Amino acid sequence: GKRNGKLYFMHDKLQEAAYSMMKPEERCLHHNRYGLALGFVAEREKDDKMLLTAVGQINHGGSQVVIDDEQAIVVANLNLDAGMKAMIMSDFFLAHSFFNHGISYLRRGHWTEHYDLSLQLFNLAAKCALLNAEHESLQALIDQIMHNAKCFEDKSQAISNTITLLTWSGNVLGAIELVKSTLSSLGEGLPAKITSSVIKQNLDNTKAQLASLSDDTLLSYPAMVNPSKILALELFTTYFQILPLVHQTAVMPLIPLKIIQISLAYGMSPRAPIGFAQYGNFLALVRDEFEEGYRYVKFALSLMKKIPSRAYAGSVMFHANYTKVHVEPMQSVIECYLDAYLASMKSGNPYAIGCSYVYNTFCFWSGKELKAVVSSMKETLMESKYQKNLLVRALMLPTFRMALRLMGQSGAPQQDHDINTSDEARNEDDITGKHVLHLRAVFFVRLSQALIFRELDEARDAAKEYFSIGEVGCKFAVTTIPSFFMKLYSGLVSFWIGREINDKKKESMKWLARGVACKDEIEKLAASASKWNFQNKVYLLQAEEQFCRMNFEEAEKLYDAAILTSKAHISF
Repeated sequence: GKRNGKLYFMHDKLQEAAYSMMKPEERCLHHNRYGLALGFVAEREKDDKMLLTAVGQINHGGSQVVIDDEQAIVVANLNLDAGMKAMIMSDFFLAHSFFNHGISYLRRGHWTEHYDLSLQLFNLAAKCALLNAEHESLQALIDQIMHNAKCFEDKSQAISNTITLLTWSGNVLGAIELVKSTLSSLGEGLPAKITSSVIKQNLDNTKAQLASLSDDTLLSYPAMVNPSKILALELFTTYFQILPLVHQTAVMPLIPLKIIQISLAYGMSPRAPIGFAQYGNFLALVRDEFEEGYRYVKFALSLMKKIPSRAYAGSVMFHANYTKVHVEPMQSVIECYLDAYLASMKSGNPYAIGCSYVYNTFCFWSGKELKAVVSSMKETLMESKYQKNLLVRALMLPTFRMALRLMGQSGAPQQDHDINTSDEARNEDDITGKHVLHLRAVFFVRLSQALIFRELDEARDAAKEYFSIGEVGCKFAVTTIPSFFMKLYSGLVSFWIGREINDKKKESMKWLARGVACKDEIEKLAASASKWNFQNKVYLLQAEEQFCRMNFEEAEKLYDAAILTSKAHISF
C-alpha cells in the first residue's frame, strides 16, 4: 500500500513473510546497510533517537558483514556515541549493550592502532557493568584495561571501579589499601601517623587560605586540568566514604582539608564541592562552629551548580545534607536525601544506594509513617541485592527487622521480604564480624527495640554491648544510624535501666551517668545547631533524669514540654 507518499506492507504477516524469504546472510547485510545509511543521517542531523535506531540495526546485522577494518572502526565509534546517549538517558543496560557491541567490532591490535577508542569503550562498558551488577564482566574489562593502558592516569577509572567492587563485596580493607597505594603513587599520600597536631596544622593552614577568599572569588576559580590531581580528589572522596566502615576515622578530618588545599592550588574539579561540604560538616559537627560550617555547606551546593557535573551532584547533596539536617527543619531536609538518590541514579553514581539507605534510616528513626518506610526499605534491600552490595544490605537489615516487628510482621514468611535466605544470613554474619560499625548499629537497634517493647533484660544486655564498643564512625559523616538518634535512644535506655535497678546503687549510678552524658550531647545540639530539631529531645531526656532523681513534679513539667514541643515542631 501507499500512504503519504511512502510504501508500506498491508499487514505485519506480509512483512514477516517477505523477511523470512531472505537468506540469513542477506538479512544481516540489509540491517547493516540500512543502519549505516541511517547512522550517517542521524549524525548529520544530530538526531539521538535516529542514532539509537541506526546502531541497533547495525548490531542486528552483526560483525560478520563488516566489509573492512575502516568500516569496523566507523561502527565501533557509532556504538560509542549511541552508548553515551543511552547513559545520558540513564539506560545503563542499553548503554552496556552498545559498548559491548562496539568492543566486538574492534580488530586484532586495536589497543595499538585505536588506543583512545578502545580505552573509552572498555572504561564505559566497565562502568555500566558495575551499575548492572555484572561483576564477572566488570572484572574481565578491568583486567584488559590494566594490562593495556599506557599510563597511570588511563588506569584511573579501572582502579576506581575496583575499589567500589571491593567495598560492595565487603572487602573494605582491600579497598582502603588500594586507595592508599594509589594516592602514594600520585604523590598525595597522607602521613603515616595522624595526630591532633597534624590535623590542627592543616586546619589552620586551610582556614588561613580561605580567610582572604570570598565565596564569589572561590566560585570564579579556574577549572582543574591536571589529571593526577583530578584522580587524587576522586580517591580522597572515596576514601572518606569507606573509612568509617572499619573504624579508621582518625584520618577523616584531614581528607576534606587536603581536597580544599589541592583545589586552591590546581583549580576546581567536579569533586571539589564534596570536599567543601565535608569541611563544613567538620566545622559544624566536630568543632561546634555551626555558623561557619553551614556557610561552607551552602557554598558547596553553589559550587556544584557553578561546576555542572551531573555525575557528582548526588554525592555533593548527600554530604551537604548532614549539617543541613541539624540546622534546618529536619523533616524537609530528610527529603533532600531522596533528591540525592535520584540525582545519583540519573548519573549512574554507584553510591546511589547509600543515599537510599540513609534516606530510609532517617525516615524510620524520625518517626515517619511506618508502612511507607517499610515499603521504601524493601525497595532498597531489593536494589542492594541486585547490585550485590552486601554492605548496604547488612547495615539496613537490623532496622528493617525492627520495623517489621513494630508492624506486627516479625513472623511473616521469609520469602515475602526477599531478604532472609540462608546465604544472605551468612553474608550478614561475615559483614558483622568484619565491621565494628555494623556491630554497634545491631546492638543499638536491639536496645531501642527492647525499650519500645519494655524488655528490660534484653535492653540491658544490648546496651552493655553497645557502650562497650564505644564511639565508632565519625561525627561529621553519615555511615549508619545518625549519632543524635543513637544518643537519644541510648540515653533513654540508660535512664530506664538505672531507674529499674536502683537496688544496685553503684551499677545504677553508672547507667544514670551514661544517660546524663547522652542528654548533655543533645543539649549542645539544641544550643548550637537548632532548637527546632532538638529541644523536644532535650526535654524528654531531662524529664527522664528528673524522674530517676524522684523529682516527679519537675519531670511531669518536662514531659509535657517535650510533648508540646514535638507537636509544635511536628517532629519525633
